[in-house]
Amino acid sequence: MSRSIIEDIKRGVMNGLLLRDTFARLEQDEGINARGDSPVDAPLAEAELQDFSPPIRSQALRMQGVYVKFFCLENAVRELIAQRLLERHGSGWWDAKVPEKIRKNVEQLKKKEERNKYLSTRSADPIGYTFFGNLAQIIIANWDDFTDLFPDQPWVTSRFNDLEACRNIIMHTNVLPTTEVSRIESLVRDWLSQVG
Repeated sequence: MSRSIIEDIKRGVMNGLLLRDTFARLEQDEGINARGDSPVDAPLAEAELQDFSPPIRSQALRMQGVYVKFFCLENAVRELIAQRLLERHGSGWWDAKVPEKIRKNVEQLKKKEERNKYLSTRSADPIGYTFFGNLAQIIIANWDDFTDLFPDQPWVTSRFNDLEACRNIIMHTNVLPTTEVSRIESLVRDWLSQVG
């Protein structure tokens, strides 16, 4: 290949990368669907996103992937706790192994939801009513049952603390900066590698 053809290819690749970055910035910062292939105008849940301003749509779509990761992680942790404690302590594990304060909070939340019969309940299992931070507390309270999965208790506590701070931002419909999204992805990878 001649030198000029190689230079043309390099220039074309660079221009394509610059254009892609420009489109991504327009979508992220302005909510403008510049490429026509992004889901900016796709329906989210039952709502038509077209009914909302481009910046709100853009922010929602930026956070949807993070929300999905949290949804999966939080429910995987609940599943891990329930399976592990059921295997080791039988069907009465909830009453026998979950700290009383957490059980009381769950009961209060369930009673509150029962008053609103027109709404569906969140879970058939009590662990579905626990808050994210409660999950780490249950693991620590039953450390002998989880010691083979984690290096130490501070490892569990630090990851849950970092994840909970970010989780609360997203669950209250705010946007995380890219650095925090990267941190969440790293923490989720850590968790999956550790318990995998």
